[in-house]
Amino acid sequence: MKLLKKMRYIFSLLLVASLLFSITPVVHGFIAYEQYGYRLYILAWKVHRKHWDIGYGYGCECPEEHTRNPQLLEEAITKALQMWLAPLRPLTKRPIVNDFRYHLNADLAEVDMRITFECKRLASFVLLSNRENPDILLRVGTEVPRLGTDVSRLMNSIVHEIGHAFGLTDTYLGAEIIGDPLISTGGFKKTSGTQPASIMSAHLNVVRDGITELGEDDKRGIIWLYKYFFDGLTDDCFLPDGSRSFLPQQCNYNFLEIDDCFFDDYVFQEDPRGCVPKYPLIFETKHSLPKYVLQLLEEDPTIDINAQDESGMTALHYAVMYEKAEVVKALLDHEDIKPALKNKQGETPLDIALATDNSAIIEMFPEPPPRKEDVNGDGVVNILDLVAVAAKFGEKDAGNADVNGDGVVDIRDLVLVAGAFG
Repeated sequence: MKLLKKMRYIFSLLLVASLLFSITPVVHGFIAYEQYGYRLYILAWKVHRKHWDIGYGYGCECPEEHTRNPQLLEEAITKALQMWLAPLRPLTKRPIVNDFRYHLNADLAEVDMRITFECKRLASFVLLSNRENPDILLRVGTEVPRLGTDVSRLMNSIVHEIGHAFGLTDTYLGAEIIGDPLISTGGFKKTSGTQPASIMSAHLNVVRDGITELGEDDKRGIIWLYKYFFDGLTDDCFLPDGSRSFLPQQCNYNFLEIDDCFFDDYVFQEDPRGCVPKYPLIFETKHSLPKYVLQLLEEDPTIDINAQDESGMTALHYAVMYEKAEVVKALLDHEDIKPALKNKQGETPLDIALATDNSAIIEMFPEPPPRKEDVNGDGVVNILDLVAVAAKFGEKDAGNADVNGDGVVDIRDLVLVAGAFG
């Protein structure tokens, strides 16, 4: 009997490992767990239920002082669940679950999800199978503040593992995590790339940074997952408790084409399969912490740093706009940077810096070369330059007055100066 239980536990671990790194279907690293011919019990299927029963408990090795105030853990779990559910509420008129009922040491079969807090320094994981609800084993270690007094430092781990329980996989694993020697291609090939400010990133820096809100990719991941399971459903696809039916004869499993990205700044790619940002450096500059943009620049030397989006904005435009001085400096130091590119409003990155009067960023830009139309060299093209050209009209070898350099001062030089006024 013990051998049977041990074999079942090993099988569950192998199943979870294969699921977490599966790529069917994937959108920028987001995954719907729907494999092996059956539907897995994940929270994404139940978001319209009236309430969830949440079980939790402590490992036998946890000291008594860790277990004296379970209300703190209940509040932390509720906060994590609400973070994941918040992006879904504007998507539908159907009520999203908002009632969480907690049960200490409840059996997994009696709840919608169970979390066990073990006071060990080991990797945390989520067990998913075709017979049980998500079972999270959260290894909190012995060096964190006592569970009974402070759980703030555990929020990243709680949110991350609950993200798996919803049906999302790890993103941005990084070469040092999975041993993949490939650097990022900007589209995060095989989900191995640099790490944006995403709670589902497996990169340790994200955990150490203490991020307690969802990153842009996290929000899009849970939205994509919801749309994958719920778009196009009719009322007869729901069970009396509000959860979605998964019977093939009653409702199809999903209603999205695999190449449906539905995010304006994403594009579908066959290889790697899934939705990736059209302009990865712009995406990360807009949505990530500066340190991750710098990491992307360092690890992906092939990335197009001068790419312009639909509005003509470059990563440098956005770095200036969002006042990410470290990114501005790194981009300006790049040998391929084109700092004079204009957006569709005719603005260069320096124009944006001048408009916001950010002196620290303005000083990073190199002095612009003198304009030929500034004949008198006073830094501005105005009527004085036009007068200087007119004074030498018809002369040859007239120096600065010969603006176009054709050897004679004529009407074409006057037109060039007049056109550059201001």
